[in-house]
Amino acid sequence: MTHARRFVGWDLTDPFARNPRSVDEAIVDGDGRVRFSQRVWPATLEPEALAEVFAIRPGDVVVVDGPQALANPGAKVRDAERRLRAPGRTPDVLPVPGAPFAGFVRGSVLLFAALRVHARVPMLDLDTPSLSDARLFEAFPGATWRALAVEKLGGKSTPEGRARRQALLEASGLRFEDSRTCTHDQLDAALCAWLGWRTRTRPGEVTAVGLPLTRDTDGTVREGRILDLDLDRADAVRLQRPRTGSS
Repeated sequence: MTHARRFVGWDLTDPFARNPRSVDEAIVDGDGRVRFSQRVWPATLEPEALAEVFAIRPGDVVVVDGPQALANPGAKVRDAERRLRAPGRTPDVLPVPGAPFAGFVRGSVLLFAALRVHARVPMLDLDTPSLSDARLFEAFPGATWRALAVEKLGGKSTPEGRARRQALLEASGLRFEDSRTCTHDQLDAALCAWLGWRTRTRPGEVTAVGLPLTRDTDGTVREGRILDLDLDRADAVRLQRPRTGSS
């Protein structure tokens, strides 16, 4: 049986927290319809366990809100994180859980490695130079929300802020099956999936920010580019949709 292509977005959490929160997942089909689910971190973050819990279908395009690799040797932050003003900082060695963002960073880097090696999902630059051929990406929703916004969106946890973000995605082609306003974690996951959808439907509106992925002689993967809306095309995108949340 051949499955229709899906675009999957994950809003990662810290698997090393005392009570790890589930990972919100958004799945977008080829027509832009969105549905939500959740994934639960496995008890062990061994590659095989991660690949099983975060299993995907052949052909799925996956976009993750979480770092894909470490910084270059000697750097305290990846180039893409610095340029997009991400609050998390990925160092040049795999961090030990305990410090802010350390468990989140460690879990995310391990997840990317497991999907690439065990699920054989191609990553940009390391496996292919083409956005349209890669199927495993990183996103930072905070930067893309800023690029999409016509006006100030408000706090992402507030009802107004969530409603405006959802309206932006609806105006940009997504169709939510439930009329209720989504949580901010669901909206970040949906934005990730939307970026993956855009790499196939409107690739000219998507860019990849930062330094390309490279691999050390010992197999360590470093840096990596983050998907974002192409700001040179942002004005054209805005002209094609109505204003939202103006009052």
